[in-house]
Amino acid sequence: AADRDPARFEQPDTLDLSRRDNQHLGYGHGIHYCLGAPLARLEGQTALATLLTRLPDLQLAGDSADLRWRGGLIMRGLRTLPVEFTPPVPAAR
Repeated sequence: AADRDPARFEQPDTLDLSRRDNQHLGYGHGIHYCLGAPLARLEGQTALATLLTRLPDLQLAGDSADLRWRGGLIMRGLRTLPVEFTPPVPAAR
């Protein structure tokens, strides 16, 4: 898959949320480029920022070497993403 090309990405099979210059092809390219891609990216950034703000100690539960990937020609992702965090204390009403 283009997004896992070792010529373009150092350690292409590693989940690295801080990867810079990430010119992936997840939303197509050229005439096939998804018109909703900018909105989808903005929503994803907002959701992740909100999650990290509300759960500041969110971290991977276990070793990253133990993560299991779901294979496929079209989509590839983790089977599960075990995380741990301290639940926020509800605000008093």
